[in-house]
Amino acid sequence: MTLPVSRPAAAHRPVAAGAWGWAERQRVLVDLDRRVRTPMATSRRISLLSLAGGTGTSTIAAGTAAVAARRRGTPVLAVDACGAAEGLAAGLGFAPDQRLTLPDPVRADPQTLAEASHGLPPRDHLRYLGLGHPASASWPASVEEWRASTASIGRFFPLVFTDWGRRRDLRDIADIARASHAVCLVADADRAGLAGATSLVAAIRGESHRPDVVVVLVDRARRGAAATRLRLGESDGRVLRVPFDAALASGSAPSRRTRRAMLAIAAELVEGAGARA
Repeated sequence: MTLPVSRPAAAHRPVAAGAWGWAERQRVLVDLDRRVRTPMATSRRISLLSLAGGTGTSTIAAGTAAVAARRRGTPVLAVDACGAAEGLAAGLGFAPDQRLTLPDPVRADPQTLAEASHGLPPRDHLRYLGLGHPASASWPASVEEWRASTASIGRFFPLVFTDWGRRRDLRDIADIARASHAVCLVADADRAGLAGATSLVAAIRGESHRPDVVVVLVDRARRGAAATRLRLGESDGRVLRVPFDAALASGSAPSRRTRRAMLAIAAELVEGAGARA
């Protein structure tokens, strides 16, 4: 699968990317880069989840965390709470034996970034923390397990991306929303996926601290133009539509279009609605 080429949030309009001139494309990319580099006053917790499996949540989590780390040049923590064998670790290029992160007494009470990163596989400015169970190829972590693993180290990372994978329990989703500054809902680009996302957006925005919500609709069915006509009411400006990319799904390197799309999603998640108000 691949991701969308998106205009800045203030200018989401049905204009084909191919119709843009070189100067317009460069202006959009510069603006997206600026938004990804938004200074953080405190650690920003970003959660990605879906209601259905196979929508590419881990791919999007890996891509957005990697592009944020690369563009910002500051520490980013990527947490795998999905627990799938072919999940976030694989998307970030880590070996299978690095999928699960063992407890480390140095991380229990860190005083520096180096101590908070102790034992975490690195990739440039990114550090990876894999939750789960060594005896299972699929063991989704609970919010309590996530808190226990990140409470002492999260403050050292301006951005913490967590891949929660598929979550269907509404109480579980509510707990995730309460623990997050931004939530990315990944759904199929069809009416059923849209209906599920719509119900969750309303519930998440009802939380007292009102986390930012971004919806990514993935066109797995390859409906093309029909998928672009889906709307999410007043929150439509926070929706990104994602065409399917068979090359990326087979493990090939991301295309230039895919890299631009990851940047667009990262910009939405990092900057937040408050910066655009």
